[in-house]
This record gives sequence, C-alpha cells and structure tokens, in this order.
Amino acid sequence: LEFAVQMSCQGCADAVRATLDAAPDVKLLELRPQEQSVLVETTAAAERVRELLENSGCRAVLKGMGGS
Repeated sequence: LEFAVQMSCQGCADAVRATLDAAPDVKLLELRPQEQSVLVETTAAAERVRELLENSGCRAVLKGMGGS
C-alpha cells in the first residue's frame, strides 16, 4: 500500500516510523518525508493502516495498492 502522508518535519517522519514499527502486521518498506510518501506491506486492511498513520499525528490518504 502507498500512502500520501503530510510530514512537515523529521519529527513527523519519526512518529510515523515509530507507529508503524509498533504494528506487528505492518512492514514499513519506504518512508520518504520529502515526497510525503509511505510504502508498506501488510495483511491488515488499508483503512486500518490509514488509522495507524493518522494516530501518529499526520493526515494520510491511500494513493495506491498492489497485489503479490
């Protein structure tokens, strides 16, 4: 899943990383604060991952998804 995440500083990126690292069913693949993009691999629903991202204090929108 790829999300557009509003990350205005390194602290935002660190909060997103910490939130996703704490979720056992979500694997962070890429975190690009400059592009405001987060790429994850997960068995969880996209809405659940979006909620996790927003719990870090950043607004998030699903940009796309792909299958294996």
